[in-house]
Amino acid sequence: MRNLLLAGASLLAFAAPLHAQNTPPSTPVEETPIDTRVPDDSAPLIAAVPAPTGDPVLDRLNALDARVRQLEARNAQLEEQAALNQTRLQSVEVRSSKAVQFGWVPTISEPTGAFTFKPRGVVDVDAAAFHERRGGYDYNNGTAFRRARLGVEGTAFNAFNYRFEIDFAGNVVGITDAYLQYTKLHKFLITLGQHKAPFGLESNNSDNYNVFLERGMFTNAFGNAGAERRIGLSATWTPRETINVSAGVFGDNESVTRSTGTVVTNTPSESRGINARATWEPIFDTGKVVHLGLAGYYRTNLKVGDVAEAVRLTDRPNVRVDNGNISDSGVITGVHSLRYAGAEAAVVHGPLTLAGEVGRLWLDRPLGDRHFTGFYGYAAYALTGETRGFKGGNFDRLRPFHELGKDGLGAFEVALRYDQLDLGSTPILARAGNEAKSVTLGLNWYFNPFAKLMVNLIHFSGDNTPLDPIGAKTKGDALATRLHLDF
Repeated sequence: MRNLLLAGASLLAFAAPLHAQNTPPSTPVEETPIDTRVPDDSAPLIAAVPAPTGDPVLDRLNALDARVRQLEARNAQLEEQAALNQTRLQSVEVRSSKAVQFGWVPTISEPTGAFTFKPRGVVDVDAAAFHERRGGYDYNNGTAFRRARLGVEGTAFNAFNYRFEIDFAGNVVGITDAYLQYTKLHKFLITLGQHKAPFGLESNNSDNYNVFLERGMFTNAFGNAGAERRIGLSATWTPRETINVSAGVFGDNESVTRSTGTVVTNTPSESRGINARATWEPIFDTGKVVHLGLAGYYRTNLKVGDVAEAVRLTDRPNVRVDNGNISDSGVITGVHSLRYAGAEAAVVHGPLTLAGEVGRLWLDRPLGDRHFTGFYGYAAYALTGETRGFKGGNFDRLRPFHELGKDGLGAFEVALRYDQLDLGSTPILARAGNEAKSVTLGLNWYFNPFAKLMVNLIHFSGDNTPLDPIGAKTKGDALATRLHLDF
């Protein structure tokens, strides 16, 4: 720009002698339009005009050069001031926006952002109709609140996360999450309180992101025995984005009925154990994920109610409206400890998701050890092209390209799962040979990332289930739906 101004000034300078013939000799050079000074109250004169040389062309060039340097300095000063004003404006805007941020619910923050507070909740409303193909059990059609949770979460001192949540479903009030996390250790996250113990892909994944109404039967049965939400202390190590290792020590869930401690009943103390899970994504890219994982736990001081050294494994046929268990080991006594090992894998390729888990549970008993196995596998496909997110060793929520009521109809997904739990080796003779299987066809309609309608058609069967007379076979179908909202 400076060279361009100088070049233009040179042409004017050479033309000046011709113009001088029509200009009175007494007119000072400083009064010509090109040399008229723009009023400037703040910028100092940083380049003085050199003393006259007697050559009108050279004097004019020197004056123009000095003026160009003044303008450049003034321009730099104005740019600096504009940047400072913009920074101040952005700071005010950020503080204002942090004061109350609205999504589905507001996030409230003080100006520095060191403390935040946000309401959270989940509502799952289920309805189901059953058709019994074989067996005499009378399933109950109807509706139910699967989840009705309300809580709060936030941050404190720029170093802690917190969450407290209770569930009102089933006419029972129970604590789900109640924990504090410390976030300032490099690559480590420390959690204290009631939270999910490390166990497996479906168990540690958020219930809000489920593909089907319910998790696999073995995930529920084995998880209830030694994982799920429990009071404890855990640490998660994340050396990089694709590796997560979690381990912790845990007692019982706060919602578990506590022992009376009387001499008459001689009730057992709280159970305790350790849990661990490690995951790795050898391929981790947008729309392309390969996930692998291993998990395990050890648990002792077991009890079922007030029965010491006992365990009972149960689950329903992938729907919760009716309380009939299709899997049941009976109350197994004399169990000193439980040992569990499981493996998991998942693949995300564009709109296609494949996932599966397998697990085995060992019961250590003086009267003879026992082991049980279970597995599931499913495929899900987003008909509208969305890809399922993945974060921290778990699935993230599916986000429709177009949201219902905003710019489209939302997202549609179909899914198919095979699920099996084998408790046949239970030492309880009345339940010996108990095994359950199910095939579930699912259709999910995602209105937006936080609300969806789920429809599951479930065909289930079982051997020697508690639903029918001993030794009988059970078969049936269920059409189940769920309206889900989380915030």
